[in-house]
Amino acid sequence: MAGFARDIEDVVNIREGFGVNVEHVRHVRPRKDPFEEYSDREFRNRYRLTKDAVHFVIDLVRGDLEHLSDQALNISPALQVLVTLRYFAKGCYQTELGDLHGISQPSVSRIVHRVSRAIAGVLPRFVHWPQDIERVKQDFYDVAHFPNIVGCVDCTHIKIKNPDGSRPLLYCNRKGFYSVNVQVVCDATSRITHIVARWRGSVHDSRIWNNCTLKDDFEHGRKTGILLGDSGYACTPYMLTPLLNTHNAAEEAYNRAHKATRVTVECCFGRWKSMFRALQNNMQVSLDTAKACISAIAVLYNIKLSYDDNFECDDNEDIEDEEPVEEEVVVAEQMGGNLFRQQFIRQHFQR
Repeated sequence: MAGFARDIEDVVNIREGFGVNVEHVRHVRPRKDPFEEYSDREFRNRYRLTKDAVHFVIDLVRGDLEHLSDQALNISPALQVLVTLRYFAKGCYQTELGDLHGISQPSVSRIVHRVSRAIAGVLPRFVHWPQDIERVKQDFYDVAHFPNIVGCVDCTHIKIKNPDGSRPLLYCNRKGFYSVNVQVVCDATSRITHIVARWRGSVHDSRIWNNCTLKDDFEHGRKTGILLGDSGYACTPYMLTPLLNTHNAAEEAYNRAHKATRVTVECCFGRWKSMFRALQNNMQVSLDTAKACISAIAVLYNIKLSYDDNFECDDNEDIEDEEPVEEEVVVAEQMGGNLFRQQFIRQHFQR
C-alpha cells in the first residue's frame, strides 16, 4: 500500500491546503434538492451515479467537508458533492454550474477544489490490486482464451489548460495540446485496478511504466501473472506485447487473442470518459486540482461499477473518440521477454 501511494503522491495528500477563506455573499439564489427534484433516471443522467451511490459518496467525504462548508452560503457537504459530480459528468463551465445550483462561480471553484481532493484521498480503498487473482485470470481467459492475464495497461491523455509555471511546454503532448498522461491498469470487467495520474503530457507511456511501483512489484515477485501492453512497452515475462511481424499460424493466433483481450483497457477509457466528460474537455482548473479530479473520477467510476453498471446516457452531445497516438516501438526488448513470449506462444497457441 505504501508503494502504491507513491504513484499518486501528487493527489493523495489531499487533506492539506483546505484552509480557504470564504467570502461573504449577501444574496443567495434559491436552490432545489436534486434528490427530490429528479426521478432516478434523471438524477443518474445528471450526476452519473444512482441516488444511493451519491449518498454513499457524501458519507464517505462528509468528515472532510463539514468543517469547510461555506457557512455564509449554507452550502452543505451534500450539495458540494453534487456540484462536483455535475462538473465531472458534464465538464461544463463553472458559471453555468453555479447558475444551475444557485451558487457563485468562486464558490463552485472552491467546491471542486476541495471535493476532488477529498475523494482522491480515499483512492486506495477503491482503486487497488484485486484480491481474487484467479477469478481475474478466468475473466480474461473467457474473453479470447489468453491465459494467466491479470490486467491490461495503457495510457490516455487528459486535456488540461495551459499550466502555470516556467516550463508549461513539458505538458504539451505530441498531438499539440496540454495534458496529463494517465496510466491505467484494468481487469476484464473494465474496473480500474491501478492508476498513475501525475505525469506530464510530453512523457512517453513506457517511461511512466518504468518508474511505476507496480512494475517494481512484478520485477521482485510481489505480484504475479501477466499484463498485456501495446508495442510501446518492452516485452518481459510479466508484460506481453504483440509481435510486430508474424511468421506462422500460432503467432497470428497469439496476436489476435492479444488484441481481443487488450481492447478491454480501451473500453475502460471509453466508458470512463463517456460517463465523466470532464476527462474529455479542457479542465479549466489548476494543475494540482486537475490531477486530483482525475483520481477522484477513477474512484467514482469504480463506485459506479459497484452500484450500477448501466452506462446509458441521455445526453445529445457527441463523445469525442481519442485517436490512437503512435507509440515509440521499444527496439531493445529484453531478450528474456522475447524468449518467454516465444515459449508462451508454443505452449498456448500452437495447434
